Amino acid sequence: MRVCWVVLWGLGLVGCSNIFGVHDPVAGDGDGPPPKDGAADDAAPPIDGRPDAAPDAPATPRGSPLLLSEVALAPSFGEFIEIVNTSEETIDLSQMYVSDHGQYFRLPVAPPILDANDFIARFPDGATIGPRQVATIALGTDAQFMSVYGVPPTFSVAGGAQTMVVVAGDASPSLTNDGEVIVLFRWDSTSDLVEDADIVLAGNPSAANTLMNKGGTSQDGIDPDTIASTYRPDANTIKGQNPAPPSNTSTKRILLEGVHEIHAGTGNGIGGEDETSENTMLTWDKAPFSAPTPGVVPAALLP
Repeated sequence: MRVCWVVLWGLGLVGCSNIFGVHDPVAGDGDGPPPKDGAADDAAPPIDGRPDAAPDAPATPRGSPLLLSEVALAPSFGEFIEIVNTSEETIDLSQMYVSDHGQYFRLPVAPPILDANDFIARFPDGATIGPRQVATIALGTDAQFMSVYGVPPTFSVAGGAQTMVVVAGDASPSLTNDGEVIVLFRWDSTSDLVEDADIVLAGNPSAANTLMNKGGTSQDGIDPDTIASTYRPDANTIKGQNPAPPSNTSTKRILLEGVHEIHAGTGNGIGGEDETSENTMLTWDKAPFSAPTPGVVPAALLP
C-alpha cells in the first residue's frame, strides 16, 4: 500500500514514497501573508478538464518555496526549464504552471491564443517535487532530451513518462534563442487571478516575448459569480540577461531572492510577493555562461 502524509501548509505539501526529483538541496526563503482576490470562487467547472481542488485543500502559503533555477534556450532538443523546491517539505505541483508568454495571467478567463511555439503547461495530476530538490521540464520529448544530455528529464512538454498538460499554445513548443520570459505560476482552476511563483527573462526577449504589466487588469474568471478581480500593481522592474546564453550553455540562478525582491505583501505573487521586482541581474548569472547542468542545483545556492 502507498502511504502518504499531508501537511496543511504551503502549496499542498504531500509526503509520498515516490518523490519526483532526487537532486541537491538549497535553502528556503518564503515570507509574507497570502493575498485574496476578493471573489467567490467555489464550485466552478475546471478550464482544463481536471477536477477542482478539494474544499479542504491547504491554504496559499506565506511566499512560494518554488523558484526557477536554470533555463537552456538551445539547442532545440536540449531546451529546458528547471525549478527548485527550497523548502523542507514535498510539494504538490498539480496547481502549478509554466509558460513562456506574457499573457499567462489571462488563463482564468480563457486559454489565451499564443504566438507560434509558445505555451502554457500545467504539471500532471499527482506530480510532486521533493524537499530541497529540483525538477527539469524538457520542452521536447524524453528521448530528445536524453539525446543531448544522456539523462532523462523529470517532466516533458512534448511527451514522456511525466508529460506536462498543455492548456494553451503549441503542443511542441520551443524557446526563442534570443530570449524568453519564463514564468512559474499557480492557479487553482477557479479563481479570477493567477499567483506568480517566479519569473525570469532568459536573454533579451523581443517585444512579443517579453513580460507584460498585468497591474490594474480586471478580469472575471470561470467561477459562478460575475465579480471581477483586479491584479495589484506590478513593479515590472525585472531585467533580462545580456546576451542570451548561446547553444549548449544555460543561464542559472546563483542567489535566492532574499533582499533582491519586494516582499511587502502588495504584489501579485504567492504570499503577496512581487515577482516582477526581482533584480535578476544579481540573482542570475551573466556571460560567459557555462554548460547546462540538468538535475543539479548551482553550487552557489547550496547552504
